[in-house]
Order: sequence, then structure tokens, then C-alpha cells
Amino acid sequence: MMPAPQSESTAISPPRFHRPFRSYDPEVVAILTILFGLFQALLGIPTFFLGVNIHTLYMCPVFVGAVHVIGGSFALVCERSPSRQMLKNCLYSALGGLFVGLSATAVYSYAFNNILSLEPCEHFIRNYCVRDDFVEIFRAIIALLSIYDVIALIPQCFISFSALKGLKTN
Repeated sequence: MMPAPQSESTAISPPRFHRPFRSYDPEVVAILTILFGLFQALLGIPTFFLGVNIHTLYMCPVFVGAVHVIGGSFALVCERSPSRQMLKNCLYSALGGLFVGLSATAVYSYAFNNILSLEPCEHFIRNYCVRDDFVEIFRAIIALLSIYDVIALIPQCFISFSALKGLKTN
């Protein structure tokens, strides 16, 4: 007796993130994106009190941080339960995060260079100007925001590249 022929399933696996190199782990990249977004959103708190030249500057790191957190969350969900629609959503959120991050870099650069528009010191306390310390603190926070923003763009680039390549291969 001959064994019955088994039917081969032609089920296509759902599209997944492309792995550009062996040690690339999309979950780690997604978690890094979430963490950098949280750091940036938390740095919005001191910017609320220090925003002198742009009065609504505190909204920028909060919004950019939220976009990075959303993009990282989409990437994490897409890695754990892959589907074509989720990979598209992940690609769109990563590209949106790239656009928002680059826009925030321009805003932070403007705020960093425009702080000198404050009035010169009129009140000295024992030959000491408080304005100078305020300017240094403001510049340090804006520099931190810029650094976290540029660093958060790197995982966003990896996520968008992996999602785009994953969509094209399937």
C-alpha cells in the first residue's frame, strides 16, 4: 500500500522586518526608540520653565517624544505579531518620526542660537549676573534635547529601512 499524498500548504508567511545584519534585533531598536522618546518628553518639563525666546518651546520635546514612543511601540508590536498592515503602519509612524525629529532639530537650533536676544544684565548681585547662569542652563537643556533628538533619529532610520525592505521583499 502506498501512503496517501500529503497536501503541501502554500501559506505565505506574513511580512516581517528585514534584518540588514546578523546582530540586528528590531525589538531592541524599538525599545531604544521608546526610551529616547521618553527622555525627550521628560526634558519638556524644565523647558516649560525656561522657554524664554520661544514661549511654547516646551510643547516641541513633548510632541516629538510622543511621536518617537508611538513609532517604537508600533515597531515592537509589529515584531511580535507581524502582518502586512501593521508593517505599513510601522513604516508610516517611523517616517513621521523622522520628519518630526528633523523639524525639531531645526527648532532646537533656532532656540539655541536665539537666546542672546535677552536683555543685558541690569541687576548685579555682588558683581554677579544671574542672566548668564540662566543662559547656560537653557543652552545645556537645548543641547541635551538636540542630542537626544539626533540619537533617536538613528533607530527611527533603522526601523523605517527594515519595514520598507520587509514590505518590498514580500
